[in-house]
Amino acid sequence: MPLGDFEKSILRLLAVNRNPESYIAGATVFLRREDSLRQSQDIDVFHDTVKSLQQAAWSDAAVLEQNGYVLEWADQQEMFRRAVVSKAGQATKMEWAYDSAFRFFPVQADAEIGFVLHPLDGATNKVLALAGRGELRDYLDVLFLHRNVLSLGALAWAACGKDAGFTPQFLVEEAQRLAHYPASRLNTLLLREPLDLVECKRQWLQALDGAKALFNQLPPEDVGCLYLDANHQAVTPDPASVEFSKLRRHFGSVRGAWPVIA
Repeated sequence: MPLGDFEKSILRLLAVNRNPESYIAGATVFLRREDSLRQSQDIDVFHDTVKSLQQAAWSDAAVLEQNGYVLEWADQQEMFRRAVVSKAGQATKMEWAYDSAFRFFPVQADAEIGFVLHPLDGATNKVLALAGRGELRDYLDVLFLHRNVLSLGALAWAACGKDAGFTPQFLVEEAQRLAHYPASRLNTLLLREPLDLVECKRQWLQALDGAKALFNQLPPEDVGCLYLDANHQAVTPDPASVEFSKLRRHFGSVRGAWPVIA
């Protein structure tokens, strides 16, 4: 389910303000896909420094107001700002936030909306978010990522490189502890099609079992890495395979790095 037209118009308008220190992040980086389960109901702009956050919030507000949008500021702090952006009876939430510059890959230039967080950084962030707040939208996003991007086990394994307070096992256990949702919560989301939470639970438990089995087989010294194949694509590793030793261990770094052939 692609982004809504209102959100798209804002992102395109503000693309001129995006740069490697002020980039689109959050679920938007993978919810732009036509097959995504839900439509994002906000726009997240991340920043590596407080200064870039403050400059971006001011510049974005100016561009929006010059183009007839109205901003109602709901929260203005040094490291976080939130506003409801509206025009012609439509509205969306927009947030400017500070985030660590530690990531797997550099921020990517995007022809449509300026600069965006790499999807795999967005995916690992989403797993961390699920373990931290247990929102239904995070749960559904992680299931989507597990099926279409990279397995829960591989994502959780890599995500620990961004938060040393977690082990992979502890991370998925925290996510499981919070993964309890009444059906009424589905009504708060903009979904592409009706969802069966019973089927979602079945898929979640299957993903969880696969993740735990994977953790028991991977070498502890690899915790925090993405496993990349010869084409530099992230894969779920098979430790029993003869190809396992050939996979590149790609760890995070400040501002991220592209893998290179040694």
